[in-house]
Amino acid sequence: MYQKLEHALAGKGSHNELITIALHDKLADFMACFAAWCEFAKWHALYDLIWKIYNDRFYYDYVGNLPRAEQRQANLYALALRANNFERTGFKGLSRFIRMIDKVLESENDLADVEVALPKNAVNLMTIHKSKGLEFKYVFILNIDKKFSIQDLMSPLILSRQNGAGIKYLADMKEELETDVFPTVKVSMDTLPYQLNKRELRLATLSEQMRLFYVAMTRAEKKLYLVGKASSEKLVDKYSGKSENNHLPVAERENFMTFQDWVLAIYEAYSKDTLPFAVDFVTDEDLTDDKIGKIEVTSVITPDDLTDNRQSENITEALDRLEAVEKLNAKYHAAINLPSLRTPSQVKKLYEPVMDTDGVDVMTKAYQAQPTFELPDFSKKTKIEATAIGSAMHELMQRIPLSKQVTIADITAALAQVSAEDEVKARIRLENVLAFFENSELGQLIQQHTDKIYREAPFAMLKEDPDSKEKFVVRGIVDGYLVLDDRIVLFDYKTDKYKNSEEIKERYQGQMALYAEALSKSYDRKNVDKYLVLLGGEQLEVVKL
Repeated sequence: MYQKLEHALAGKGSHNELITIALHDKLADFMACFAAWCEFAKWHALYDLIWKIYNDRFYYDYVGNLPRAEQRQANLYALALRANNFERTGFKGLSRFIRMIDKVLESENDLADVEVALPKNAVNLMTIHKSKGLEFKYVFILNIDKKFSIQDLMSPLILSRQNGAGIKYLADMKEELETDVFPTVKVSMDTLPYQLNKRELRLATLSEQMRLFYVAMTRAEKKLYLVGKASSEKLVDKYSGKSENNHLPVAERENFMTFQDWVLAIYEAYSKDTLPFAVDFVTDEDLTDDKIGKIEVTSVITPDDLTDNRQSENITEALDRLEAVEKLNAKYHAAINLPSLRTPSQVKKLYEPVMDTDGVDVMTKAYQAQPTFELPDFSKKTKIEATAIGSAMHELMQRIPLSKQVTIADITAALAQVSAEDEVKARIRLENVLAFFENSELGQLIQQHTDKIYREAPFAMLKEDPDSKEKFVVRGIVDGYLVLDDRIVLFDYKTDKYKNSEEIKERYQGQMALYAEALSKSYDRKNVDKYLVLLGGEQLEVVKL
């Protein structure tokens, strides 16, 4: 058959007039595709080859529109799995696999159909690979924030068909460091071939993930939901300013390692255009029972089921006890989930739905620095966390002397005393700090009443949980406040990056209300002015709440 195809294409047959131009083009297209499969089979597994044949000729989708489509597609999938199992036993090669299938058929052991019993009007949970060729009215792609697997990129040896082997070089830096502490100082370095192969493998991995994502996104007939999780504050500036003429630079695309990065980056790049999708953030407050509904759990065992059971009395007694426990748990559910103050993370996590306590540091005991032993870091790039900048800024504002008019020299001297890395100090906007004391009314008011100011002041307050009516203690630290004759002036420093100060106001409204309530109870003053000092923007902003 193959030789006849070759003769037909070459015009060597005895009836060349039967080979029309249209038929010749079809034969040429098939032979080109066949040659590509043969080349693909040299370097890939049978499983991948079978799926490539299915996808290249759209055969999997084709049988999906025939009668008994689900059964047909299941059989095709089973054939690929048989090929995978065949190679796992140690046998290799397409010809051997075909001979094995022929022997099975010759022995009258036909390949039975795979049992398919997919439920109707139900939720189908499957991998993206298994969804190939299938379509559903509504599709949810979950965990799009999950990072791609890059274990292969961490290997000390990366192979490439074109470039060969790329390995890491292990060097002994003892002589360069001139140290007698260690007998050897081993440092792993990426060689140029290794870097080249690593980038090639990285691009191949991203390309494969992009093809996989395309398969997943094209399964929906009516609506597609992409579901992931992240902090909305971190996502605000993560993708802004990255696009160039509605396109993402190659360097940015190569650094994205999740489906979520791709989607949100595209959304940001085309934010000015009309896109056929919208991005919504869902918080814990949106996931309450009254908003999303609550599943009713009913007992699967009834008294009638225990009629002929010899242990019916024991089972009935156990069920009664469980029912009584469930009633008590339901009655005191809020109190059960409301622990006494233990750790800062527990307080913040448990009470975020009730009040925003972001930034409240609970002081359970004095901080004691632990001795650390750090190995030398030979990397040139240093990643600076936003929390490190925030801590350094708060320490700076605490160290600035207020006995006189604050100058840039005072700020610089106080910065030198801050216990932070030089890279962190370099990220602090000193011009905003100076502008706060020179140009803002709050800064002037602080310098006029230095004898009435309190900085880094701890507080403790008893609160009542609105659900259980149980009491709990909140402890925290206020950045600073003034106790004047007619009012208390509360202020808090923020180093968040932001686009609109209204977002910052809304974010910290609950926290500042908590601080104000604590000061009002402590000093028996009702009038408390609340200010946010925004030091993380391009320019200083002092916002009154």
